[in-house]
Parts: sequence; C-alpha cells; structure tokens
Amino acid sequence: MHPKVTPPKRQKGSMLIIAVFAMTALAALGAALMQITTSQSDTSTREVLGTRAWLAANSGTEMAMARLFPLATDVNNLPLAVCSETPVVTNFSSAGLRGCLVSVTCETIDAGEFVQYHVESKGQCGSGVHQVVRIQESWGKGISR
Repeated sequence: MHPKVTPPKRQKGSMLIIAVFAMTALAALGAALMQITTSQSDTSTREVLGTRAWLAANSGTEMAMARLFPLATDVNNLPLAVCSETPVVTNFSSAGLRGCLVSVTCETIDAGEFVQYHVESKGQCGSGVHQVVRIQESWGKGISR
C-alpha cells in the first residue's frame, strides 16, 4: 500500500507559513535577549557606582576623623578638634572617584566627663537614573576633660 501523497499544487504556501512562524519566534527570542542584556548592563552600572559611592562616603568619614583627631606634634599643645554641623561638601577629582561627591556632617554630644562626636558621611556618584547614594555613620569619643 502506498501512502497518499498530496499533489504539489495543494502544497503551495505551507513553506511560507513555516518561514513566517520561524522569523517571528527568532524575533521574539532576540527581543528577550536584548532586554536581558540591557538589564545586566544597568545592574553592573549601579553596582560599580554603589561601590564608588561607598568609597566616597568612607573617604568623607576619614577626612572628618582627621579633623576631629589631628596628629599632635607637641603633647602639651594639643590641636583642637573641628566638628561642623554644617555639611562640608567635597567633589572628588581623582581618577577613582571622579564625578563623585561627599557631604559630611558632625554633631558634638556632651556626655558628661567626655565628648562624643557623631559623624555622618553621604557619598554620591552618578547622575539621573544612575545616581547612587551611600551613607556611613561613625562615632568618636573625645578625650576626657
């Protein structure tokens, strides 16, 4: 018994339907891959900017601590601690933190026999939708009175 074969005249156009379906499926796959690539690029950008913002905040904390506890060359003539509640803003120009800024505030808290310092450092990198902010808080204890 021979299988029934459809005559070639009736098969016209079936290949066109298969080709259109394949092209549509490949276009959808390509669009999905583009979305994934864009999302990964955005995530990587935010991760790098977040790290830079954290480092900027850390640098601000270090600068504040250096003003609070300056190095003394003479034990009998200790330098005064500088603590400013007004934000001190620093724009970085070095290669690693270019485009980042840090805003540092310091609050003096009288704790009886000694002084405490509350330092808040806010590092900010990027702009627009890719702006990332990291905040660090630090406490310092001054020498006894």
